[in-house]
Formats: sequence, C-alpha cells, structure tokens
Amino acid sequence: MKVAVWSGLVAGVVALLGALTARFKAPSWVDPVRPDPSPSLSVPPYPESLAVGVIARDVFRFGRRPSPMAYDPMRDRHTSQAVTAPPRPVLTLVGIVAGPDPSAAIEGFPGVDGARVVRVGDEMAGLKVARIGKSEVRIVGLDTVWVLQVREPWK
Repeated sequence: MKVAVWSGLVAGVVALLGALTARFKAPSWVDPVRPDPSPSLSVPPYPESLAVGVIARDVFRFGRRPSPMAYDPMRDRHTSQAVTAPPRPVLTLVGIVAGPDPSAAIEGFPGVDGARVVRVGDEMAGLKVARIGKSEVRIVGLDTVWVLQVREPWK
C-alpha cells in the first residue's frame, strides 16, 4: 500500500514538473502581452497560465476543435430556436370534502373555467391530484408540485 502511495506521489510531482517546463504555443486568437526578452530569463515565454495550452488543444472534445454552436440552455437543440416554457397555472383550493373518499374543489386548471371537483388520482390538463389531506391538496405536473391550502378570505 505504501509503495502505491509513494509511486502515485512521485508520478504526480514528475507530471507537474513536466507541465511547468513545457512550452506551449499560444492559439492564433490569443495575443498575450509578452515581456521584454532578456537573456537572464530561462523560463518559457508563457509561464503565467497552463490554461493557454488546454484552450489551444481543446482537450475535452473528440475532434480537438470548438463546437460550431455556442452553448445556450434556452435554445432548442433541433430547431435552434429559443425555447420558452409555458406559463404555470395559478391553482386555488376552494374547499375540501373529507371522508373515506375525499374530494376537493380547485380553480385554475388550464382550459377549464371555474372550479372542478377532483379526487385522488384524477388528472386534468396534465396535472395529477396526488393526495388530498384534511387541510391541503398536493398536485403534481409540469415539473412542479403544488401544495394547496384552503383560502381563507376573512384573514
């Protein structure tokens, strides 16, 4: 076990020394500020950053060249159009009827006018009623979980 640790440590030091002494060619789009050449300096011309070499070689891509399209998480990958998420509905719990088979009256389902009476397992407009408790209703859908409580207009 000790031999493996020491050999890993020595290999790491050798790799670090090799990286520090390597000479990197700057890419064509990088124009670093070069210091005045001096005969007393024995260091490479770009010791300030090893990142120049990594960027020049693009080591994390298979073809070793940059992607033709810049990364944008809001762009659809198939059409190159900006993707906008549909607005999430504003759901309101009007009332709960408790018992062995509880039900709830909920307003705000997309495409539905007024309140609808739902039970556990009912699905409406892509939203599923997961649980109906004594004082709250849990609805799941559209990458969101709603926990609705009865509105109290007197408060």
